[in-house]
Amino acid sequence: MKEAVILILSILVCYLLWRLFSIKYTLKKAEKELREISAEPEENRIVKFPVPDKTMEAFLCAVNENLEEIRKLRIAYAKKEENLKEEIENISHDLRTPLTAILGYLKMMDISSMSREEQESLKIVRKKSEELQKLIGQFYELSRVSDGNFQMKLEETDAGRILRECCLSHYGLLEKLKVELFIPEMPVKIRGNQEALTRVFVNLLQNSVRYGQTELTVFAENKENEAVFIFENDIEEGTELSDPSRLFDRFYMQEASRTKGGTGLGLTVSKYLVEYMNGKIWAEYKKTEQKTYLQITIGFPLIFF
Repeated sequence: MKEAVILILSILVCYLLWRLFSIKYTLKKAEKELREISAEPEENRIVKFPVPDKTMEAFLCAVNENLEEIRKLRIAYAKKEENLKEEIENISHDLRTPLTAILGYLKMMDISSMSREEQESLKIVRKKSEELQKLIGQFYELSRVSDGNFQMKLEETDAGRILRECCLSHYGLLEKLKVELFIPEMPVKIRGNQEALTRVFVNLLQNSVRYGQTELTVFAENKENEAVFIFENDIEEGTELSDPSRLFDRFYMQEASRTKGGTGLGLTVSKYLVEYMNGKIWAEYKKTEQKTYLQITIGFPLIFF
């Protein structure tokens, strides 16, 4: 009788150990497959059942149903994004031609026969038309750079030289601020695109002038294995965000953007362009006793020569 009890208990222990092993094996296998699926979400994969078990089968069925829902949402979102890009591109293209014609006619108008009041009105119309032209251009540029098929040619580029040229060519724009430049004479070599770098640097300079109060400091340096560019300007107290990364969100505008003519697109376009050149861009705030500063930093892998 004692031997029979021991045998039954041994069989029960073996069964429980097998159950435990099978559950652990199933969970480990499922975890591995989930990690692989997360790394390649585009593939239409499911988590399989390595060991028959009704409880685990029900659990993994629920996981697969959630995966399928996530895929459907991802596909729907991607489709909406693609439609939005196409609409932005089409609207931008449709508006550019007539607006260019309007600006042409405005420039041809003879102001000598106009009264002072009429001349002032014409100036306002021209200014607003040029702002609209700039906005349409930024919409078009955003639709272009946010396209997954967008490509740019990368080559060895002296980013320090390009930054110096951007600062010099926009000297008139920067006059309203006390500007300090710290850009080394030695080359700051990266694999980049000159046109894209120019666009990024000009966007950041314009952003600094639009929202800066009195100061702008621009740094460029070779730091370890990275080329670092910093744009730092003082900002109006109380305008800082709890999450400064939102500054790069598409169409995000603070209240100051609405009153100072911003579109909320310049920093978004800059982020796309920097990342296409294998760089990174981020924003943070620096506080002193007297002022708050917005600091936007760009980092690119250095080329050694």
